[in-house]
Amino acid sequence: MTVTETQVRAVLNEILDPCSITAGVPAGLDDMGLVSDVHVRDDGTGGQCVAVTVGVTEPSCVLIGSFAAEAQVRLTALTGVSAVDVRLTDDFDWTPDRLAPHYRQRLDEHRERKRRALPLLAVTRTGPAGDR
Repeated sequence: MTVTETQVRAVLNEILDPCSITAGVPAGLDDMGLVSDVHVRDDGTGGQCVAVTVGVTEPSCVLIGSFAAEAQVRLTALTGVSAVDVRLTDDFDWTPDRLAPHYRQRLDEHRERKRRALPLLAVTRTGPAGDR
């Protein structure tokens, strides 16, 4: 069985970004735009070698190691994969425009629902003591 880039990205997308969970709209690594490179090549013996590069939304993210470990386990489990190389990049500049369009729409809709659900705050302005 030949492993494709699409399959690799789908597996990586099963690993949820904890910040997206906290925001209330869980998203996988690929939907978050954290997968920068995917390469699948024949190993010469009928298997495939998979190499991926993963980044984080913030350089100070302490979870990148767990992302890499989980990616290693899940990709190694794919039928036909003989080797996996998960690289962590330290020069990855994530911006919101890296979000998958369908995820961006879900996130925007979620935020809009949250905004509409906020109670309106009544603000009372008072002037000098004599104007009350």
